[in-house]
Amino acid sequence: MALQLRAAAPRPRLAVRATPAVSTGRAQPLEFPSRLGAVGAVVLGTALGAFGQYRARLARTRVCRYARPKRQKKKQQEEVELELEDLIMPAEGMTVGELAEKIRKPVAQIITYFFAEKGKPLAINDFLEKELVAEVCDKYELEYLFDDEKTTTAGDRGFLAEEHKGEAESRPPVVTVMGHVDHGKTTLLDTLRKRSVAASEAGGITQRIGAYTVELDGQKITFIDTPGHEAFTAMRARGAQVTDIAVLVVAADDGVMPQTREAIAHARAAEVPIIVAINKIDKDGADPQMTRQSLSEEGVLADDWGGDIPMVEVSAKQNINLDGLLEILNLTAEMSELKAVREDDAAGIVLESTFDTTKGCLATLLVQRGTLKKGDWAVAGCNVCRVRLMQNDAGGEVLEASPSTAVQVTGFQDAPTAGDQFEVYKTAQEARAVADKREREMSRGPVGFAGLGSDSEQTMKLALILKTDAQGSIAAVKHMFSEVKDSKYVNLRWVLAAPGPITDSDIELASTCPQGQKVMVLGFNTNVSPTAERTAKERGVMIQNFNVIYELFDTVVAALEGELTQEEKLVEKGSALVKAIFKGRDGAVAGSEIIEGMFTVGNRVHAFRNGRKMGEGTIGSIRRFKEQVKEIDEGNECGLSITGFEDWQEGDEIRCFEVKMVSPELVSKK
Repeated sequence: MALQLRAAAPRPRLAVRATPAVSTGRAQPLEFPSRLGAVGAVVLGTALGAFGQYRARLARTRVCRYARPKRQKKKQQEEVELELEDLIMPAEGMTVGELAEKIRKPVAQIITYFFAEKGKPLAINDFLEKELVAEVCDKYELEYLFDDEKTTTAGDRGFLAEEHKGEAESRPPVVTVMGHVDHGKTTLLDTLRKRSVAASEAGGITQRIGAYTVELDGQKITFIDTPGHEAFTAMRARGAQVTDIAVLVVAADDGVMPQTREAIAHARAAEVPIIVAINKIDKDGADPQMTRQSLSEEGVLADDWGGDIPMVEVSAKQNINLDGLLEILNLTAEMSELKAVREDDAAGIVLESTFDTTKGCLATLLVQRGTLKKGDWAVAGCNVCRVRLMQNDAGGEVLEASPSTAVQVTGFQDAPTAGDQFEVYKTAQEARAVADKREREMSRGPVGFAGLGSDSEQTMKLALILKTDAQGSIAAVKHMFSEVKDSKYVNLRWVLAAPGPITDSDIELASTCPQGQKVMVLGFNTNVSPTAERTAKERGVMIQNFNVIYELFDTVVAALEGELTQEEKLVEKGSALVKAIFKGRDGAVAGSEIIEGMFTVGNRVHAFRNGRKMGEGTIGSIRRFKEQVKEIDEGNECGLSITGFEDWQEGDEIRCFEVKMVSPELVSKK
């Protein structure tokens, strides 16, 4: 029988209507068909309710996302206004990271600048020389100062120019005696203060600044004696920065010399009155009028010649006309109306600092404001001092030092830097807080041999450890080595430079020098402890101690030049003119006439055409007619076979050079 098939009736669809729940956030009631079981209805209703809640949350999220304002970008770092005192940079340089922290800029910006602008890849710990530090500061238009440039002049003394309590009173003048070596500065002061220091100085040359207060005819005058040696330019400059009047000493039998010109420049830069003392008028050959003439050529015109510079002819050795000099000094001081507040906390400048094995750190301070008293708490740079003892230039103890008075102070924990300003604070806590803050700001990182990298394998890496008798001598020695520091042959770094004797710790530091670097331990006017000598012999470290700065400099430079790889130096021997070209067995032969000098087989030659260098080579042979010769002089004609160059043309010029192997000169010979 036929099977009849019938399509199955379609299953009833579930009628579900859900109203969008964007506004309410809740699912609407669902309608279920009557034939759906009660259990299935509950399960399905729960699932669909959860789905509706999810859609509602999603919708709210979208509404909030588009309704909310755009997220603000991260706030840029606020620009911090940096004061000049915050931007005092170490003169020996600093690392990239230290510079970034100092100027409050991201390290990445500084690294990017050097890579993009200079093509120089740097890392955070790479060392930047003074010039590169200045370049970065200039880029960000920052007002900065290096610590070896900190100045205190008569016209602008920083914190000394601020308003302070108390009434300003007249004070004695501070007079700096300047001039060329051996023109009689120290002798002039000796005669005035009736005490000699020149006999104890090496070579009769004053080796560091000394300050002396003398009283003549009831008037006090503080003199600052500056060294006459040309190596002490920085020390003479510091003397000019604290002075009220500059006395320029010029020998009548010698006239204007290099250091005389430097002294004039320093005095003009300090904007202080200048008085010229034409000294040694008692000597044979003295010509004061010629000295006046040479000074006028430097722009220093005598008042009796129509200028404004007082000039006094004296003889310091014979005590001739010194009263006239003092009269001019007192008159100039009265016209300047020098005043300072006495009843106030003391402030001034550090002229010099030394280290004594029995007394510790000693500093010569010049008081410029207030009164310095025994027991005061003072801060100079990052160094704290409790004034335990004050002595004058004669060695006598003083209890108070008023403005324009120079005293040697005992009580510094560490030797301050010459040129630093000092100021007295009420309590020890306040003084230490100021010193700690400065130390954090001026932190230069640990002492070590880092930063002695070199771009050339032929550059010698030299690390120097220097100990001196006084802080001012450090600046003088560094000044002498500035030309070596800039040499392309030597990568020089001052690992340590401090006053005091050479001790075990200095030798230990030298012995940590990495392989491939040369280290020198130098002493200037200081002592070497016995234990340091023994340690140096055990470690193989050489100590060199000197009393005269020129000997120190010449010895070190000679030792360095002897160890540098010799280089070629071309000495021109003659020239020739090519008149014809011939073919020889070994190539082209230049038929030439020797115009000047002599040509020798083996000499180097350079070929020039219309003033342009075309090539170079070596003289292989010289033919005079048919005969081979080793050399030929001017006026003769010959055939030159040149190894390394054959592209000759008539009219070419040939220059002949002798090749010599010489040691490089670290400094130019004057």
